[in-house]
Amino acid sequence: MTIGRRTAQILLDTGAILVRPDRPFVLSSGWMSPAWLDMPRALSFPLARAALLEAAEGRILEEAGHAGFDAVAATEQGGIALGAMLAERFRLPFVTVRRRAQGFGADAHLDGALRPGARALLVSDVTTDGRSKARYCRSLREAGAEVGHVFVLFNYGIFDRVVTEVADLGARLFALATWQDVLPEAEARGALPADALGELRAWMADPFAWSAARGGLAAPDPAWRS
Repeated sequence: MTIGRRTAQILLDTGAILVRPDRPFVLSSGWMSPAWLDMPRALSFPLARAALLEAAEGRILEEAGHAGFDAVAATEQGGIALGAMLAERFRLPFVTVRRRAQGFGADAHLDGALRPGARALLVSDVTTDGRSKARYCRSLREAGAEVGHVFVLFNYGIFDRVVTEVADLGARLFALATWQDVLPEAEARGALPADALGELRAWMADPFAWSAARGGLAAPDPAWRS
């Protein structure tokens, strides 16, 4: 079984996947979605947490290698617990990257100590369209770090036209799972009602139109890159 399908199993088993097409969720990125991921819930179960951390460690080493990074940086929202646990497993320095600067200077977006030139692995729990991850990468680079890899437990995997790795992240984005892993697992197990699965398929086929039809974003504001 692939890591993606196993991760999907864990998320379904812990009740971390909520599907509510009739009352769509407004994601922090501004998109409307029929589904919501409660990753803190999944991480609250000891066996699920251990399995996710083990899979995360393996995936990170597979993508970045032991020598690919020498610090772990977590996003302010959703990444702190995960990043701290991974930093402990790797025995590496750990910092948090803030959305908004506090104070002045190159490290105004950081909580913690990061040496100049450190190769930081940026960690978070979820990414939708990648815009916030691009900003976090920018803040780390302004603080003097190098960022070549961004790891998330779950990548929505349907907004790839919004952020591109090379142009916007300047780093390799990788994850344990996407919705493309969840859908077949949910179908195979009968974990979600047929109407919910149908709405998920429609959303995944065209998330921009689905969001716009329900009052959410239809396209990202190009100004986010500035």
